[in-house]
Amino acid sequence: MRAVGIHLVGDARRPDAPARSAVAGMTAGNVLSEVRMCRTAAEIVGSVGDDPALVLVDAPLAVPEVRGRRDAEHVLAWLDVAAFPVTPARMQAVHGGAPGVDLAAALAARGHVVAEALPDQVLRQAMWEQQHPPDDPPLDMGAYRAAWLGVRPPPFRPRGGRARHDGLAPARALLEPRADLSAWPRSGRSGDLAALDEAAVIDAVACATLARRCLDAPGDRWAVIGDARAGRVVLSACPELIARARTHIERLRTEGTITISATIAGTDLGPPPLW
Repeated sequence: MRAVGIHLVGDARRPDAPARSAVAGMTAGNVLSEVRMCRTAAEIVGSVGDDPALVLVDAPLAVPEVRGRRDAEHVLAWLDVAAFPVTPARMQAVHGGAPGVDLAAALAARGHVVAEALPDQVLRQAMWEQQHPPDDPPLDMGAYRAAWLGVRPPPFRPRGGRARHDGLAPARALLEPRADLSAWPRSGRSGDLAALDEAAVIDAVACATLARRCLDAPGDRWAVIGDARAGRVVLSACPELIARARTHIERLRTEGTITISATIAGTDLGPPPLW
């Protein structure tokens, strides 16, 4: 199964927006194979292709009728992971709709496994693992939470249509130890437009590296929260994050706050083709 990451331009009201979507492929051995910049959903689906892939997208792919936020965002809040609270009204007000829903359906119809990812969380986990390598002994939950709160990836995503140039190189540097990025593209545009493309590629490659991690890494290095109906979010993880997620999911289920399954870790779910 291939690993693909997608940065999806969020505003459905601006087909002519300066920002573009990006599709990144990551082969076995964590080699970036290709990145394509896209304007339409049809271009994105065509860029993903037909061979089965785990496709992770940095946008909501399910927008159920809920109040406040989806079950996955309830859990993420207790994990100190920032996530946009998804409801139909909020998606309409902020983005003019939810283009990820139709995109997910089109990709699933071609036989791909599709889920959401949070590029900032992928970069944050990469920073965490620089300080806490996987072979370090696990921390107790209090020490883990205190240390996790101090880890923040560099801001690089555009605001008000303007890119944050200073954050692009540090964000990309977090991905470089994890993959061969020789195929990283240069934008054919200049100035802020080139920086917008670079930010999109960072997001897409972060999603692709996480997809590859789900395919190749042990099940205690990635986790899935939620399901395709309620919203399924994939996280780059460590045993501490998974233990903390289990604790909060069980508590929130007992309280009746959420109804999603308590099964989250890769070891529980099996490989992506079984999701």
